[in-house]
Amino acid sequence: MALPGSSLPESSLPGSSLPESSLPGSSLPESSLPESSLPESSLPGSSLPESSLDGRIRRLLDRDEELLASPWQLFEDLRSDCGPAFYSEAMGAWVITGHQLLHDIVSDPETWSNRSPTATYKFRDPVADHVEAIAEEPEMAEAVRRFRNRSRGRVLNTADPPEHVRQRRALHRAFRPARLRALEPEVKSVSDQLVAGFAHRGRADLVSEYAVLLPMVMISRMLGVPESELEMFKGWSDDFAIPIGRAKPSREEVRSYIKSESEFEDYFTTMVEQRQAEPRDDLISDVANAEVDGEPLSHEERMGALRQFLLAGNETTTTLLANIGHRLATDHRLRDRLACNRNLVPAFVEEALRHEAPVTGLFRVATADTEINGTPVARGEFAWLAFAAANRDPQTCPVPHTFDIDRNPNDHVSFGHGEHYCIGQGLARLEAKVGTNAMIDLPNLKLAEDHTDTFMDSYILRGRTQLQVTFDPVALAVRHLRQDRIGADLRDDLSAATITFDRPEGQHR
Repeated sequence: MALPGSSLPESSLPGSSLPESSLPGSSLPESSLPESSLPESSLPGSSLPESSLDGRIRRLLDRDEELLASPWQLFEDLRSDCGPAFYSEAMGAWVITGHQLLHDIVSDPETWSNRSPTATYKFRDPVADHVEAIAEEPEMAEAVRRFRNRSRGRVLNTADPPEHVRQRRALHRAFRPARLRALEPEVKSVSDQLVAGFAHRGRADLVSEYAVLLPMVMISRMLGVPESELEMFKGWSDDFAIPIGRAKPSREEVRSYIKSESEFEDYFTTMVEQRQAEPRDDLISDVANAEVDGEPLSHEERMGALRQFLLAGNETTTTLLANIGHRLATDHRLRDRLACNRNLVPAFVEEALRHEAPVTGLFRVATADTEINGTPVARGEFAWLAFAAANRDPQTCPVPHTFDIDRNPNDHVSFGHGEHYCIGQGLARLEAKVGTNAMIDLPNLKLAEDHTDTFMDSYILRGRTQLQVTFDPVALAVRHLRQDRIGADLRDDLSAATITFDRPEGQHR
């Protein structure tokens, strides 16, 4: 069942992290991995009965709207019928739904590499095919050449020890607790300004008018980049998410992805050089000047870290805030309880993370022959760690489908576990806490009668694309205004950005 390596040059594949010459922890070339023993008809893209478990996984991979909105019954059926692991021919990977088994795999990075967290080799081929065609377009030839030739060192979520350990040591101060504590008044200030922009109307789309903008503004301020360029940063972030959880992105999307890669690198290379010459108290300066034992990060490591900070700093937190808003707008008894006791908000945030994980799952690849739940697994096989499923494993989470803020312990894995525990989880939790309190303060918050749940077009990133709500109109004074900006000007900027950032159904951009 081991999958073959990609037949296309690794340098042309979006999201690649190592030269194709070897797998992590092995001196064997990737081409020496055993060919799949599965018949061709069972490989990704083949037809499967829609009602079978693997047929339903195929539908998830094809972004079936019903399964994107609610994958929970599929995960429950996989676990009850097959135990904590199921080999999916449609996915070309083991689907891990058990909490303990997932813990065991992420705790063993020597055996299970993080080399390709968002795709198996099979699902990279359609993306690479587009790259080949786009290279023939005269206006894209240079961008594709740079895209192919760019060295993509393994960084953070695509790195394994010892590189990953060194990078975490170098970058740990970027999200140090003292910095996050100092940020809380600023997060509240931005939140207040955003809410003041729609509170008087008694209606809002909490995704485009709040959940997108709060983390986007904050990560831009932490990076130390001008807020006037928010639209550009958001565009890059959305483009970087295009290959994630989408087996067949369109040619136009891949073209946009390639252009954003070049634009991002040009922009942040200049910013890093500036911060090396004149450091400031911001994330770019931390990355530009980070070193371990006197050894600085490489250029590829700096670019990779900044790229991940931009993407993870807003996409997943946007999803978390939207999930929180949906819960508060539909569970009025819980909202009233939180309003009476704000000390319960942190527990509410943790349960929101468990109940609807922003990242449904990520891949690991075996670097050696091993086993999963007693079944032999060959080197080169993939496992898809379904965090959203593990969070609802009844073996570790009683009554898992019930939203219960009194759950104790709440051992969710929405931020990962072990070696790759999310480096920015403190910022996400802070923004979620501030966002929860802001939404609680909207009187009589509820879903608008014309609201329809629509979700992102990805089986890996699960998030609502809109959240239409109504509430009793309120007049709010904007507090904590930054001294170097006029509040009205900033609100005008954000209001204009809202129009740009509004994501149509099924799209990131």
